[in-house]
Amino acid sequence: MLTNGGGTTKQMTSENANTAPSLRITKLGIVSRDYRCTFNNGFRDFSNTLPDILKLLDDKGCDAVLFSLFSIVPRESYAPRAAFQGLKNVQAVFLEEYRDEEARKAGRFVVHHLTQQGWKEYAFAQQFGTITGRPQKDIEDFVQNELPKRIMGNNCVLLCGETNGVKYSPKGKRIIDSFSLRATLPEQVGVVLNPIHDRMTRFEMKLKRKFLSQHGRCVVSVWNKGKSDKNGAVRDGDEPAWTAYYNGQDINIPQIEHSLPKIEIGILNVARHSGLPSVAAQ
Repeated sequence: MLTNGGGTTKQMTSENANTAPSLRITKLGIVSRDYRCTFNNGFRDFSNTLPDILKLLDDKGCDAVLFSLFSIVPRESYAPRAAFQGLKNVQAVFLEEYRDEEARKAGRFVVHHLTQQGWKEYAFAQQFGTITGRPQKDIEDFVQNELPKRIMGNNCVLLCGETNGVKYSPKGKRIIDSFSLRATLPEQVGVVLNPIHDRMTRFEMKLKRKFLSQHGRCVVSVWNKGKSDKNGAVRDGDEPAWTAYYNGQDINIPQIEHSLPKIEIGILNVARHSGLPSVAAQ
């Protein structure tokens, strides 16, 4: 059960919260798509499938849902919160707004969360994708000033390449916490949510996620399929577009069956104090 101020009221509001919500995620829905696909409403985002996805995961008892980035194209004619009506279990939905142009452009990352006053938004934006060429002070400022804003109860959000806040040491062939990113996370953070825009293929990225998952944490990453390289080849692979680690170990999260085209959905049951998190497709 995810709790947020004890609220269960389903009244809607778009008021933006000034402080981070206090959430407790226990069963997480994970959702990806092929972002080349145009859906029935003419958009290539999750807006057409959002109600069906949330209902499916709500029926399976999820209390939070994490979508791959480039999630929703914001527009006056559409409000994601309309899809939250009638949900019984889902109390937090993680979505990124973006502009769908020739080169997609990321916007706000929005945590839609349920309170006693209804649904509210808590928003922030990605701060960096790589530390190459950036002043050390930028990363130190992120860890000291931005990271605390991302801690929301038992979870924390690192957007896309912000996991590069821990470094790979070629000399030592290991990951090091030069900026104290992992060390700064309080013990209460049992889940690190890492939504991503595109699949990251460099070997260091898996090592960094494993490193961040040590000391009894889950690290969950999910991305979109469909990105092509400079030669036009798409190398999505056969596996679902997500990875998860607990205490440095890989967690296999299978896809659940559904009828939505070009959508991948998995479920992670998070049981932090019971060894490896249990993983279920229902």
